[in-house]
Amino acid sequence: MTDKIAFIVIIFFIFLSCDAEKIFRNAPVILEITVDPDRVNPFDTVYTMVQARNPEEGALSYRWSVSPPNQGVFLDPVDGAATRWIAPTIGGDYTFKVEVSNSYKSTDRSGSVKVIEPTKPVVQILIPKYGDYFVQKNEMEIKAEAFHNNGINKIRLYVNDLLETEISGTSTTQYTLYFTPDSTLLGQTEIKIEAIANFVLTSGIDSIIVNIEGIISGKP
Repeated sequence: MTDKIAFIVIIFFIFLSCDAEKIFRNAPVILEITVDPDRVNPFDTVYTMVQARNPEEGALSYRWSVSPPNQGVFLDPVDGAATRWIAPTIGGDYTFKVEVSNSYKSTDRSGSVKVIEPTKPVVQILIPKYGDYFVQKNEMEIKAEAFHNNGINKIRLYVNDLLETEISGTSTTQYTLYFTPDSTLLGQTEIKIEAIANFVLTSGIDSIIVNIEGIISGKP
């Protein structure tokens, strides 16, 4: 048992002596990371640069990455303090990460860019269905799904091309709106949902036809 403990102690001190220098060395210090511009269109060029100093002797090395991964293209050189990135066609928020290393340790920092996608939002009315029947003065529930990679700014409900109500976009993709038909809408009525995207204000539209029936006198 004593021999086993002695062996473990020897291994520990061997490991400690090998890593002792690294333990007491300092990592690079990142002073600033620059992303310019921070809002771009697809295929625009983004310039990224990091300023760092090395408290130890020797040169620094750099490694750039972007998240979500596999989006856009880094242009050579990709292992220096500055690089360029071609924005992808998919809109959204992208985060750059640079890892700066010396001979002993590394440190990292992040910056972000927003890619503006010019495509229209995808919109679909889920409820009601085309051709459904409703009775005047009874509140109708309209459920719709709307999505855009840059998010939704506003959802608008039109009834026979007249704006009925408007709500702000949220982080969810599903929206619920309400309206109560009156006697002016008897017969076939068009229900239309317009979704407006953030930043570029492009809009997508879906519409259906429903039937509004009147209340027969003398019946509940």
